[in-house]
Amino acid sequence: MYKLIYTSFSFILLTVLVAGCSHTADRRLVLADTLMWTAPDSSLAILNDINRDSLTSKEDLAYHALLLTQAQFRCNIPLTSDTLISKAVDYYSDNHNREHYTRALLYKGGVYEDMGKPVEAIKWYKQAEDNADSTDYRNLAQLNMRMGMLYYNNFASNNLDLDKFRKATYYYDKLGDKYNVQLSVLYSGNVYRLSNSIEANKCYDKVEALSIELKDSANLYSVFINKALLYLKDSLYNKSKDCMLRAFSLPSNYVENYHFLIISQAYAKLNNVDSAEYFLRKVDFKQCTPYDSVMLYKTLKEISIANGDYAKANQFEKTYYHLSDSLEHNNERYSLAKFEADFNNDNSVSKSKRISSLNHINYILIVLFFIILIFFLFYHNRKKKNYLKLISDLRNENFSKYEKLKRNISEFDDNLGEIMSSKLESFEGIMSGAYSEQQDSLKKEVAHKISSIDDTDSKFWNGLYEYLNYKHNGVMGIILEQFPQLSTADTNFLALMCCGFSDAAIAVCKRYRNTASVRSKRRQIRNKMGIEGSLGNFIKNMTE
Repeated sequence: MYKLIYTSFSFILLTVLVAGCSHTADRRLVLADTLMWTAPDSSLAILNDINRDSLTSKEDLAYHALLLTQAQFRCNIPLTSDTLISKAVDYYSDNHNREHYTRALLYKGGVYEDMGKPVEAIKWYKQAEDNADSTDYRNLAQLNMRMGMLYYNNFASNNLDLDKFRKATYYYDKLGDKYNVQLSVLYSGNVYRLSNSIEANKCYDKVEALSIELKDSANLYSVFINKALLYLKDSLYNKSKDCMLRAFSLPSNYVENYHFLIISQAYAKLNNVDSAEYFLRKVDFKQCTPYDSVMLYKTLKEISIANGDYAKANQFEKTYYHLSDSLEHNNERYSLAKFEADFNNDNSVSKSKRISSLNHINYILIVLFFIILIFFLFYHNRKKKNYLKLISDLRNENFSKYEKLKRNISEFDDNLGEIMSSKLESFEGIMSGAYSEQQDSLKKEVAHKISSIDDTDSKFWNGLYEYLNYKHNGVMGIILEQFPQLSTADTNFLALMCCGFSDAAIAVCKRYRNTASVRSKRRQIRNKMGIEGSLGNFIKNMTE
């Protein structure tokens, strides 16, 4: 039984290993994947040089589709179709490569985000998050950062963005990715900025320290901009102005219109109209976004107040509020928040069903375990009973006939007699009561002593055949000649019968479970020989 279980397990393990090792990915694809985070432009170049027709397996085609989409994202190339990444999603959905499937779902969401479909994007991001392994820190970090940015840019309610940024920070910390920790903490600070200045400041201070440590002037510039906005909101105009001046002192390619509006507004609040108007003139009015326009009219209002022109200030204020209200009306806000809630709810229901299903499966497994345990105990107990029955049967015999057999064989051949004597020691021990019925090791001891009497011990059996031929007028020769259809095991069995071995003795010698197996073997041999009546009587007639 143990051997069967072990063999089955080994076969399953071998099958899994063969399946897992049946294909090696194209080396170019492996190299592109390796370079994805350190040199995405090189990764993209490698992938663009690969002719998809040269990829011979479905796995390589799916891997190429996944990597090419990812490389385009890493190189900030907007995508307008999900055709390519869908090939990867379809292949990995039932390929059992969990990490690749998570990545494929992630970047399919990214494609929809690029296409201006945030609700569709969140749908795929949430599926990726649900599929991801808990130790897949890279994909989980990317997922949460992208979802956080999507919620943040679409003003989703319920602090969904803050929750995602916090999770992203956790996973980036696990990866030791300080650069991206800066980004996730910076955006956490931006969310806090609207309602909790203390927490926002903590976030910005952490980003500032990391930016200085990493010598990252771009993120240092960003944190000064966001600190300036925080101080502006909290009416700390000098601090706001100083942060902007520090930002402008840094080399940066990220100067935007609203950066000039921040410092212009701060100067206006400080009644420094000349400086306010100086920075206002740097604004490119043709390139203003809707958000820039809101800040523009608020800045014009503050400059008008500083100049004492309250009529203009009132006019600019009305325009400012009108633009603010129009921006607040965003159809995606409710949709995004609702999708998150619905997905989590559906996922909880799905998990409950899976748990219920698992509980049902566990119940079945427990029942099967106990059935197998009961069967094993029954089998073990029955086997023990069979051996005890053999002992009992042997004890009811008289050992004198085996003593006589040993003497006769010894007189015929000392060497054969010595071998037979050693083989009959266990019989003598059992018959003399040396073995206790409660002795657990009995089975092993008996089997060990008789184990050498098997069909492969040709030297022993040839010697025994010679003795029986000498003793009983060539009985074994006659059997071999008249019944060539018998196997070696069959003739060896008959040799034991010729020696006068009882059913119990034969069962021990042949390591059968019980005497019933001996009787079954006798019937098989009798049928092969085609004789009528009892095989025992047939052998008795031949040996008299």
